[in-house]
Amino acid sequence: MKKKKILLADDEEDIKLMTKIYLESRGYEVVTAFDGLDALSQAEIELPDLILLDVMMPVIDGFEVARRLKAGHNTAQIPVVMLSAASQSDIIKRGLEAGAQDYLVKPFDPHRLDALIQGILG
Repeated sequence: MKKKKILLADDEEDIKLMTKIYLESRGYEVVTAFDGLDALSQAEIELPDLILLDVMMPVIDGFEVARRLKAGHNTAQIPVVMLSAASQSDIIKRGLEAGAQDYLVKPFDPHRLDALIQGILG
């Protein structure tokens, strides 16, 4: 069976590395992006099964990245989960309005992330 591919876009290297290692241990193929522009480019190239998208990133923030992904011909159907340390309801609402399927507040429990991914990817 082909591994599910996840694009992990986060500018915090330590969080990105730990999340990547965890997801790979769960059997996923993980591609990373370091800013919003890189996330858009990687999404087009890799066409992942799911995108984990940090809200606060350089160049283009996660909200705008999500909007562009959802407007893109090749990327509109890819589920997006926003990740952020910001837990205010208005920020979560902005993420969902931008096209995110779900929103996970950092720091997050890896098992919660895994359950969320399994719920989306089946």
